[in-house]
Amino acid sequence: MSKKTNKTVERAREIFKAGAVIITAADIKDGVMERVQLYFESEGQAVMDLVSKDDLVQNWPDEGVYAFNTDGIFRKVTMIEGAEDMFFRTNDLCEEKDDFGPLPGVAFMEAMEEISQLKV
Repeated sequence: MSKKTNKTVERAREIFKAGAVIITAADIKDGVMERVQLYFESEGQAVMDLVSKDDLVQNWPDEGVYAFNTDGIFRKVTMIEGAEDMFFRTNDLCEEKDDFGPLPGVAFMEAMEEISQLKV
């Protein structure tokens, strides 16, 4: 494992130990998140789940949410209240749209998972 990868894994471990979750992919249409792929700690292991916007709003962890962006950086996600909906942001802008930074789509990550398990 490279030094950079090792640092990334250690940072993820710190986030999980704090009780926070990590978003690794998001489907956003017209500025509104439809679903995200996220990881959280359960019984000492990282577990993946796909959740809708409503699920994330209703089950927002007090310990925090981070987006692991394609540039290799963990960014803190905040939830802000808009006029008619809640929005997720990784920056200080108060735009009424969801923005997790540069993330792949959930369908892409699902395809990669299937590819990684192919028997050829």
